[in-house]
Amino acid sequence: MLISLLLFALGFLIAFLTTPWVIRLAQRSEIGLDESTENRKRHTGAIPRLGGMAIILALSIGQLLILTSPTGATDWLPIMFGSVLMCALGLCDDFKPIGARKKLVGQIAIASLVYVLGLRIERMTYPGGAWNFELGWWGFPVTIFWLIAVPNIVNLIDGFDGLAGGLGLFMAVTLGIVGLTAEQLQVAWYAFTMAGALLGFLVFNFPPARIFLGDGGAYLIGFCIAALSLSSSHKGSIAAVLLVTIVALGVPILDTTFALARRAFRGLPLFQGDDEHIHHRLEDLGFSKRRIILAIYGICVVLSLIGLSIFWSQGRTIPIAIGAVFLLAVFAVRYLQYVRSFSEVGGQVERLFARRRTIRYALLQAQILELEVERCHNSEEFWRVFNQSLRRVGFLEEGDWTDEEAFKIHIKYNGSTPWTLHAPREIGSDAEWQRIAECFRPIYAKAVLKWKH
Repeated sequence: MLISLLLFALGFLIAFLTTPWVIRLAQRSEIGLDESTENRKRHTGAIPRLGGMAIILALSIGQLLILTSPTGATDWLPIMFGSVLMCALGLCDDFKPIGARKKLVGQIAIASLVYVLGLRIERMTYPGGAWNFELGWWGFPVTIFWLIAVPNIVNLIDGFDGLAGGLGLFMAVTLGIVGLTAEQLQVAWYAFTMAGALLGFLVFNFPPARIFLGDGGAYLIGFCIAALSLSSSHKGSIAAVLLVTIVALGVPILDTTFALARRAFRGLPLFQGDDEHIHHRLEDLGFSKRRIILAIYGICVVLSLIGLSIFWSQGRTIPIAIGAVFLLAVFAVRYLQYVRSFSEVGGQVERLFARRRTIRYALLQAQILELEVERCHNSEEFWRVFNQSLRRVGFLEEGDWTDEEAFKIHIKYNGSTPWTLHAPREIGSDAEWQRIAECFRPIYAKAVLKWKH
C-alpha cells in the first residue's frame, strides 16, 4: 500500500511538472493545437492537445519500477509496448490527422502484438467459480475487441474539459483497489501511478482547460484500463474483473452506445463526430461545465463502487449493477431528450428514417463533389456544380426566401468566417438542416483551400 501511495505521488508530481512544458512546447512550435474549426467544437482559440505526452512520461516511471522486479519483466512487456505504441498512434493523429480507418488498422496491429506477447483472454470464469470454459480460437478476436474498444470509448467521450481524464482517474483507482484486493501488487502500482499522473494533468485540464488529452492521451488511458483489467485477472476470475471495468465505465459506454445508434439511425458515418454527447446535452440544458463534470464524476464514483461490489461479493451484486445501469440509461434517454416522449417513439422513428434518406443522399452528393474538386478546371466550374448539389438536397438559392421562411445555417471550416446556408423551415428543423450541411463541410473547405475562394 505504501509503494502504491508513493507511486501515486510520483505520478502526480511528474505530470504536474511536465504538463506546463508540453503546453509551452505546443504553443511555441504551433503543432498539436486544437483549433475551433468545426461547429461541434465549443472551445475558443487554439488549445494544445498533447496531454498524452505528459501522462506517458509519468507512466514510464511505473513501468521501469515493475520491470526491475524479479517476476515482472516478462509479464509486463505487453503492457509496456502496447501503451507506448497506442499513445504514439494517437499522438501521430494529434500532430496531423491520419483518418479513422488508418487508426483502426494501427489499433488492431498493436492489439495483435500485445496478444502475441501473452496478454490475452483465454478462458472465462464466472465470479465464484460457478462455471469455467475455454475460449479457444475465440480468445484472439475477443482480446482484440476488448483492447481496441476501451481506448475508442474513452476517446469518444473526450470532448469536454476534464471528462476523459477524470473518468480515467476513477478507473485507475478502481483497478488499483482490485489489484490490492487480489494481491496483484504490480497491477496496483501501475494503476496508482496512472491515477496520480491523471490527477496532475487534471490541474491543467479541468474547466477551463489549458490543454486537452488528445487522441494520444485518450488511447493511452483506454489501453491501460483494458490491459490492467486483463492483467489483474490472471490469478482470479476474468469475468469478475471485466464486469468491474464494464460497470465502472457505464457512463462512457452508454454515451458511445447512444452515439453509434444516433449516427446509424440518421445515416451518418459511425465515426463522424457530433456535439450531441451526454455532456453536450447537459450543457445545452443550461448547466455549467463544472457542474456537469462534478455530476458525471459523482455517477462514475457510484458505478465504480457498484463494480467493486461485484468483485468483493463474487458476483452476488450483479443484478444490482444491471439495474443501476439500466435506470441510468432510461434516465439519460428521457431527461436528455434523446426521446422526447416514450408515447411518441413511433412518430419520432418514422421522422428519423424520413430524414435519414436525405442525409444519405447528401453524403452521396458530397462524394461526387469530392471527385469534382479534382475534375473541375477552375473555381467557377466547381462552384456551379457545388451549388446545384445544395439545391438537390433542399437548400435555398439566394433570393428565394425571406427571414420568416428560412433558417440560417452557419458552418465553421478551418477557423475561417463561417459559411452560411439557408434552408426552408417547413421541411425540417434547424438541427436537421445543420446535420445535412455538415455533410458538405469537408468538401467546401477543400475547395476553398484549392481555389482560395
